[in-house]
Amino acid sequence: MKKFIVCVLSLLIVLSLFAACGKKESNDPTPTNNVPASDTLSVETIGEALALKGEGEFQSATLEKAYVVVFEKDGVYWRVIAELTPEQHDEIFALDILDEDHEEKEKELVSPLKVTKCENLNEKKLSDDDMTALVGKTGAELFDSGWTTGMGHDLESMEFYLEYAPFAYTVTFEKQEQLENTDDFDEEAAVASLKVVSVSFSGLGNSATEIPEYSEEFADE
Repeated sequence: MKKFIVCVLSLLIVLSLFAACGKKESNDPTPTNNVPASDTLSVETIGEALALKGEGEFQSATLEKAYVVVFEKDGVYWRVIAELTPEQHDEIFALDILDEDHEEKEKELVSPLKVTKCENLNEKKLSDDDMTALVGKTGAELFDSGWTTGMGHDLESMEFYLEYAPFAYTVTFEKQEQLENTDDFDEEAAVASLKVVSVSFSGLGNSATEIPEYSEEFADE
């Protein structure tokens, strides 16, 4: 009988331990770090997109056939496009840019525009491995593969702010003491033969809102 009681007590202790473990596991908070950002964005109007932009980088532009908004939210860069009719285009361009209420008036006009395309630009962003792979290449090799200049440079540090659409990167080239800033300084020619030392991500480039198929003028009717 005593042996039976000991077995029962042992079984109860084991069951209580399992219950305690289960209770502890169920009370643990769900981890919130390292959660990947969503790769989709559900917005129906430009106004809804503008409401999401937050404090991150932001650009907007009125093209011939579209209004474009580009912004960063939670580490993801989005490009939202609303196609324009000729009348909508002309109405936006008719606004006086010197008007102190210009920004609000433009927002009022573009907010109801229906979104026709939404892109996750992170797919076009170079990864750390991509940037590391550029070390040792020459400036000419970068330009031949689609990189562009025009965002500035610092000859003292040999940092050139180049663009690989739609983003900008800081590209450091090997030292070249004889380079001097002049009125006709040609960035591309200056670093064409120089090798890349490092590449780092900077943010949105000047071409983030440039979309050729929406920049063509409307055909005359």
